[in-house]
Amino acid sequence: GMVVRTSPVIPDLKVAFFQCAICGHSEQVAIDRGRIAEPTQCSSCHVRHGFTLVHNRCYFSDKQMVRVQETPDEVPSGETPASIVIFA
Repeated sequence: GMVVRTSPVIPDLKVAFFQCAICGHSEQVAIDRGRIAEPTQCSSCHVRHGFTLVHNRCYFSDKQMVRVQETPDEVPSGETPASIVIFA
C-alpha cells in the first residue's frame, strides 16, 4: 500500500507524575489501557485528593495517525481502493 495521509505527531502519555500539594511527596503512575489511576491519598501526609499532575515530569512517547491505501495497480478497475488507519 501507500501512505495517503498522516497526522501531526501527537504526544502519548506513558507515565504520569503526581506531586502532593501539601507535603511535596511524589508518585509515578503507569498508564493502563489509556486510563490514569490518579492517587487519592498521600502516603506521606495522608491528605485526600491533594495530588496535582506535573506535566513536565511525565513520560511521553510520540504517536502519529497514518492512513494507508491500496496502490492503484492492486485495485480492480471500477472499484474503490481499500484503506486502513494505523497509529505508529
